[in-house]
Amino acid sequence: MAVLLVTYDLRKPGRNYEPVFAYLKRFTYCKGMESVWLLDTPVPTAQIRDSLKALVDANDRLFVVRLARDWASLNYDCAGWLNDTARSW
Repeated sequence: MAVLLVTYDLRKPGRNYEPVFAYLKRFTYCKGMESVWLLDTPVPTAQIRDSLKALVDANDRLFVVRLARDWASLNYDCAGWLNDTARSW
C-alpha cells in the first residue's frame, strides 16, 4: 500500500466534480485542501490517473504521486491523518 497525493484542475466548460469526488471517496482518504486528496491505497498511480481521466474533460489536469514519510506542512488538516500509524507507507 502507499499514500498517494491526487490533485486536479477541472477547467471550463464542464467542471463536474461529483464523479471525481465519488471515485476518490472509495478510498481511505483525507481532503485537506480544495483540490488535493490523500489516498491510502495499493492502487498504482497510473491506474488512479486513468480512472479519473475517464471522469474529467479533455482539457482538465490531473497529477497523482506517491508520497514518502518525509513531508512537512503548516496548518494542514491532514497532518494527523498522515501521522496515524494506520497509514501504509
